[in-house]
Amino acid sequence: MKPAAWAIEGLGALAKGGWRGSCVAFLLCALLKSIAPRGNRILSNLSLVYPESTPAWRKDLRRRLYEHLAWMVTEILVLQRNPLQVFDWIEEVSNDHYIEKPLTEGKGVLFLSGHYGNWELLAAWYANYLSQRGFHDFYIVSQSTRDKDIARLIARYRQNAGIKLLPKTTSTLEMVKLLKSGAHIAALADISWIGGVVLPFMGHPCTHTPGPAVLGTLASVPIVPVALYRKGPFRHRVEFSPPLPVPEEKNRRLKAELLTGEVSRALEKIIAPQPELWFWLHNRWK
Repeated sequence: MKPAAWAIEGLGALAKGGWRGSCVAFLLCALLKSIAPRGNRILSNLSLVYPESTPAWRKDLRRRLYEHLAWMVTEILVLQRNPLQVFDWIEEVSNDHYIEKPLTEGKGVLFLSGHYGNWELLAAWYANYLSQRGFHDFYIVSQSTRDKDIARLIARYRQNAGIKLLPKTTSTLEMVKLLKSGAHIAALADISWIGGVVLPFMGHPCTHTPGPAVLGTLASVPIVPVALYRKGPFRHRVEFSPPLPVPEEKNRRLKAELLTGEVSRALEKIIAPQPELWFWLHNRWK
């Protein structure tokens, strides 16, 4: 096992609610602030999106982002001891009526989110929420990291939390079949894609994957945006948004592009209330 995976396993053995979890978060936060991973990229992205902001504001947001990431990892590690703890940590759920109708009717749903808040905790909560209702067909579209040891750890943590994994290489046809059979699938659509659709995002053009738009259209299922907002350590709020409006366009390619525009705007709305919870480390505007 490589040092990074070994270190995560070691922290996992230490992580627990209370003072032990706080110690792990403190160590991770101190490490992130000292190393400042992709620190210049974060500042560059913030300067691009918020041109009127001051250098001090951008550095403060970067600091808060590192603190959030430290608590995010800590929460994931603590959750491994008992995935049902997630129900204690989610203090509020808004607009869940948007999923009640398809759930009671046995219809599929495509959830839209991004690398925002504790997205792993959000998936764990929904998997266990469905499990308590006797529904077990919840998947996330996953992409393995280059580090195989880290990839195995992440896969194990997700499966421990009751999440089923769909590799990014899964065919569109297979995903459509799952959605039509009533499965619920979550996709993170906020990263750059080679060969994707070029559309504005936070005021600047970049590539977007048309994947969610294509899946939602072919499977005829609602695309429901969802986000997890941090209220504090081990304290969160889930917010569902209305299903994205489907453009009345017969040309499939144009319809997918128009719907992808709706995806982009939905992600912007998710990020706007607490921008420090988004993964600004990514080179979104290549």
